[in-house]
Amino acid sequence: MFTSSQKLNATIKGFLSQFQSLLLVHKFYLLVIFTTLAVLHLNIIKNHQIEGEKITFYAVYWGGILYLLWQYRQAKNNPSWLSSFLGVGLLFIVILRPINLWHLDMMLFRIGPIVAGLGVGLLSFGFTGLRHYWRLFLLLLLMLFPFEFINEIFNSRLHFSEVTAAISAFLLHYLGFGATHSGTFVKLPTGSVDVLYYCTGGLLIVWLLQLTLLIIVVVFPLSWQQKWGLVISAFATGFLVGCIRVALLALLVNNRSLFDYWHSHSGGTIFMAIATITYAALCNWILPVEFLSPSANPKPTIEIIDPKRRLLLIATWLGIILTAFYLIASKKPISAGIFPDTIAMNSWQQVKVKSLSKYKYKNPTTDKLEIVESGKDYSYFKNGHKLAVQMRYVVNTRGQSNPFVYHLSQNLLKDSQNNIKQLKEVGYYTLYNDSKQAYLTACINPRGGSTVTSSQFMKNRYKYDIISNRFLPWIAGQNLIRDDRCIWTQLSIPLDGYVAHEIYTVLESIWNDNYATWQSLFLTKY
Repeated sequence: MFTSSQKLNATIKGFLSQFQSLLLVHKFYLLVIFTTLAVLHLNIIKNHQIEGEKITFYAVYWGGILYLLWQYRQAKNNPSWLSSFLGVGLLFIVILRPINLWHLDMMLFRIGPIVAGLGVGLLSFGFTGLRHYWRLFLLLLLMLFPFEFINEIFNSRLHFSEVTAAISAFLLHYLGFGATHSGTFVKLPTGSVDVLYYCTGGLLIVWLLQLTLLIIVVVFPLSWQQKWGLVISAFATGFLVGCIRVALLALLVNNRSLFDYWHSHSGGTIFMAIATITYAALCNWILPVEFLSPSANPKPTIEIIDPKRRLLLIATWLGIILTAFYLIASKKPISAGIFPDTIAMNSWQQVKVKSLSKYKYKNPTTDKLEIVESGKDYSYFKNGHKLAVQMRYVVNTRGQSNPFVYHLSQNLLKDSQNNIKQLKEVGYYTLYNDSKQAYLTACINPRGGSTVTSSQFMKNRYKYDIISNRFLPWIAGQNLIRDDRCIWTQLSIPLDGYVAHEIYTVLESIWNDNYATWQSLFLTKY
């Protein structure tokens, strides 16, 4: 018992001795600061409505950044006091932003961590030392790069759905299931499935390409043959696993419960795991063992930190922790209550209002869940005519997911897409009708005219939001530099024997007269 107690005391003393020596080392404080920022960033991502589902990707990249920082632990740095104070200033300009702005401002979400990373770099490495750590900052840029545009290229330019349907049908035919394909349809004697892009291997390819870029940056240097081998492996693995998933869904088309499971997020996650494991095996074959094994380094020399600099790094770290506690304690939810109970309209009498709380709906085009923060339905009456005004508030949008049209039949959806109109000084809107009512629907923008398509919405953002007189308030955390909010609005009036074009004229007049009033709802502070 006495011997065990002696061993325990010796172990504790050894640990404390090692820890005390770490407190004298510059790299210890840098690793602590970077790790703290990584945890804070991942916490924001976890609760983010759009990026939250990519938490694994961000965690993997932060792991790569911390690994590179550990690899650089033997490098000597001589940051000046000027670079250190400039770095601290850049860092706290970013982290002092209210948390709700991180969820509303995608420009802040993309640019903020880069500025914070530059600040920590100046604090840690100085002006001259930054160029030696280019791989670390390249990983940070790749982590925040919007890879979603690759999905748009695959979907619109490469006709990924048609190619996937053809290969999946070939696999099933080869296995004796008598499958054929026509366009995006895989047809079997028992039924057929329509292959949408988000059911293909496109998302898997993007995920594996992100891992490929991480490997290329971290495992350095690689030959061109090895780099191309990793890229080709990512494409081939993602595409083939996606084809296998589509083939499985085609076989299960008449078994609703199994089809829904493998078509859902849970089933997709299993195929993502299969693709990742397969790709990892290919990486193990492409990269020799010596590339993956740590090289033998001489025993690192301990770089004793100056007491004043140590005090600055400790104060910076404590400042980050205290700021995080303050922001979390004062965190406010995204303001969704922008709709009043009464909205007056000339000569129309409001007779009813119905409030809707936050809800989600599945976009059939992308097979993704879209979020509506809040909504209200207003009912009006005038000279025996009824008017319904429905409003839905969404954030972090690109102006393409109209919650009023996703449930329409294909014919009505095409009618709405082919009947886009424009009113001068008001903007774009679309008109359509069924056998009972005529409809006008559009997205009310925070600034600029109304829009129907994503390209119209983004054109408004770059024209009216990203302008010089908005930059200083954005830097001060007072507004959004790109305001990606939208009020999807739909007006409807019963036909009651009238021709649809006659009702369209009434709807257009209402839209023209009230757009400015409805747009002022955005003045509610977020």
